[in-house]
Amino acid sequence: MSLSAGTRLGPYEILSAIGAGGMGEVYQSRDTKLGRDVAVKVLLPSVANDPDRLARFSREAQVLASLNHPNIAQIYGLEDSGGTLALVMELVEGPTLADRISHGPVPLSEALPIAKQICQALEAAHGQGIVHRDLKPANIKVRADGTVKVLDFGLAKPTEASRASVNLADSPTITSPAMMTGLGMILGTAAYMSPEQARGKPVDKQTDIWAFGCVVFEMLAGRAPFSGETVSDTLAKILEREPDWQALAASTPAKIRELLRRCLQKDQRRRLQDIAAARVEIEDALTAQRGPRRFIALPVAMFTVVLALALSAGAWWYARTSIPPAPHEPVTVLIADFENNTNDATFDHTLEPMIRLALEGASFINAYDRSRIRRMFGVQPPEKLDERAAREVAMKQGIGFVLSGSIDRTGDGYAISVKAAQPITGNVSASVKNRASNKDEVPGVVTKMASTIRNALGDKASQTDQLFAMRTISTTSLDVISQYAAGIELQSKGKYEEARGKFLKAVALDPKFGLGYQSLSVTSRNVGKLQDAEMYAKEALRYLDGMTERERFSTRGNYYWNTGDLQQCVKEYGELIARYAADTVGHNQRAICLGRLRDYRGAMEETRKALQVLPNHVTYRANLALFAAYSGDFATAEREVRAIQDPTARALQALPLSLIGQGRFQDAAETYRKLATMGASGASLAASGLGDLALYDGRFSDAVQIFEQGAMEDLRTKNADAAALKFAALAYVHLTRGQTVEAVAAADRALLNSNALPVRFLAARVLVEAGAVPKAQALAAALASELATEPQAYGKILEADIALKKGDVGEAVKILTAANGVLDTWLGHFDLGRAYLEGRAYAQADSEFDRCLKRRGEALSVMDEDPTYGYLPPVYYYLGLAREGLHAAGFADSYHEYLNIRGKSTEDPLVIEVRRHVER
Repeated sequence: MSLSAGTRLGPYEILSAIGAGGMGEVYQSRDTKLGRDVAVKVLLPSVANDPDRLARFSREAQVLASLNHPNIAQIYGLEDSGGTLALVMELVEGPTLADRISHGPVPLSEALPIAKQICQALEAAHGQGIVHRDLKPANIKVRADGTVKVLDFGLAKPTEASRASVNLADSPTITSPAMMTGLGMILGTAAYMSPEQARGKPVDKQTDIWAFGCVVFEMLAGRAPFSGETVSDTLAKILEREPDWQALAASTPAKIRELLRRCLQKDQRRRLQDIAAARVEIEDALTAQRGPRRFIALPVAMFTVVLALALSAGAWWYARTSIPPAPHEPVTVLIADFENNTNDATFDHTLEPMIRLALEGASFINAYDRSRIRRMFGVQPPEKLDERAAREVAMKQGIGFVLSGSIDRTGDGYAISVKAAQPITGNVSASVKNRASNKDEVPGVVTKMASTIRNALGDKASQTDQLFAMRTISTTSLDVISQYAAGIELQSKGKYEEARGKFLKAVALDPKFGLGYQSLSVTSRNVGKLQDAEMYAKEALRYLDGMTERERFSTRGNYYWNTGDLQQCVKEYGELIARYAADTVGHNQRAICLGRLRDYRGAMEETRKALQVLPNHVTYRANLALFAAYSGDFATAEREVRAIQDPTARALQALPLSLIGQGRFQDAAETYRKLATMGASGASLAASGLGDLALYDGRFSDAVQIFEQGAMEDLRTKNADAAALKFAALAYVHLTRGQTVEAVAAADRALLNSNALPVRFLAARVLVEAGAVPKAQALAAALASELATEPQAYGKILEADIALKKGDVGEAVKILTAANGVLDTWLGHFDLGRAYLEGRAYAQADSEFDRCLKRRGEALSVMDEDPTYGYLPPVYYYLGLAREGLHAAGFADSYHEYLNIRGKSTEDPLVIEVRRHVER
């Protein structure tokens, strides 16, 4: 039964048919309640009475509801109208990938981004234990802006339940008219079936990996790797034949060819095990892609000469340029303390960071001086790290070379010597001596000597290129480098404020010293001074031309991180580690940006890469624990944080969060009290955490007192950003109590003390709900106008909250949906649930609040590491309202969950309201 335009299914008005499959017809429809176009998939009458197909239809709804990812078409709800059952979904504009391939092979530059997004969709599904089982080009749409959406989860199942064989006759599809015959749909599915599917054996996520390989092969070749005139022919080729690898486009990189071979292994044991590995390979291929060389036009006479030379030496030129050099194996170097025989303290621990920066201009070298040993390996270096002691450390840590040296006074000048030796045998691999005629020449001489050492270790770059790259150190004064080196040493000891003092002196001596501003940005963030961190990150950009390539990547990445341009941050650090593969800082920073994008699986993977190189690194393991907690893996978070040796207060902050996630609130409170004894930083973290626990429990008076006292102590220790976050939390507590005047006053105090992004957003959110809409509108407009992703998303959420406050539910839903597309945040889904609830779209509200509970790890800290689990309890209240609106039999369960948390509170206005709903 086809539906004509104008037909109504509840609030949905049919506009036009989109396609049809083996069990349903899909229509573009208008949601008259929320004022948006949607896709409505209607179960065909011919199969409505088939229990198996009905169960599969319901399963598709359940599967889609459990997935929330920008590359997966979103479900809005189920609609039962007059016996017609329909699935309401996101309307995805644009052609299917099958339509695109029908015009010929997809260029590599277009195919790789599509493949990456398919990977991301499958990664999200597999992360939820869900296998698609029907991945094919007809089930993938590509929007005009390049966004990929994976559709049709009608065959998807949780992995543990995927035991039944596949019935080809039931295979679902939403496809083009050309593929809408029964045989066409069967063939369309069969060509992408894995060998285990074809044999009717149990399937797992590797079935999707096989289908992914088929899809990417077809994009690059213009035809499927396995196809025949009949289903039997196709299945026989899948089981018995290899694809025609020669059919792939000639431009296909070797790594992508190898990836496809691994995806299309018939033996599951030899097939690629995880789709995340495919995503990484594709990201590497994207990074490696470079545009064509550009040549300056030459006069005709000169062109003739060049052409003749090219022809006479063509074979040599081709050999030199057509095959890129193989990457050098990583080399690690430990720099011992230089012997300072000058009686001038300026040279104490000053030459070592100069040498380190110079050596690391080579992409394959990672160098560690005294300060980095402590930071990277968690090892306390001896008081005197001479050559002998350095060799012992290098042998224990598996470092390849030890570099040592000395500086002596000779008349009016200085004699400098450097050598690199193998730590076990002591054999000298390279040595160099040189002389500086005066003190100011020392930096330049040292960088030239480092160039010689680099060449001996395998660097093929010319000395001219090396020295040009290292001019940031060679052109500044020794006094500047001395202050910088002292700051790095203090930073490695966790003495961030003292380190900031040294870096400030360095940039005062040389206002163009970019590395000084970069280090000021990092240490400012370490002590919670977010505005300073952003200011110094911007200042560092002014002096990029005075940095090494490696430092330029790092400086730009740090800037993007501080300003919230998260996609650019991931890209910049991705390019850094593509060029400098063993750069653990790059891996860690990329992980942080992935975490801010709520890609916690990717963040954990990136952090583990850093820990493979430096397994004892305190910060990296602490970050891994945080990402695990935010992802909801609380046991792993606790295990990782407890494995840290001699942790700082900030390294321990994941421990109480992991305990909260496991429901061990008393243990979490005790941990916070211990943190309070660990200096100003620990005390500030403890106040935020204990205040949040009081808010969660409904002990609002306690929360007010803790946040107020904590904020005042932060101000006393000159940590205005931390104080502002506590004032923002205080504003939320007042709002929860119904004290709007006090809430606005606290929000104003937050904004007075900090302009940091989390402060502006959280304070503005309170202002909206408290009725101070004009103030909030100004903040929302400022955030939405910024270029970076994160502030744009938060600006949109505020705009939607304002629309909802004014009663415009449709506009609020529209804006929040867009905001979640920009950045997938917990608060974005929470507010979208509130909007749906306000519009009495109970199914959609239920989906959003259910997502909030499934992603409760993110509620531990909705913004930048400050604890916010107190935001979670209202989810149970709103979920109860949604399920009560749906007349769900167990709607009171959600209300009971709320009462289990705050039922003993005498201050929470909602407790009485919740009890009233329960007693109905």
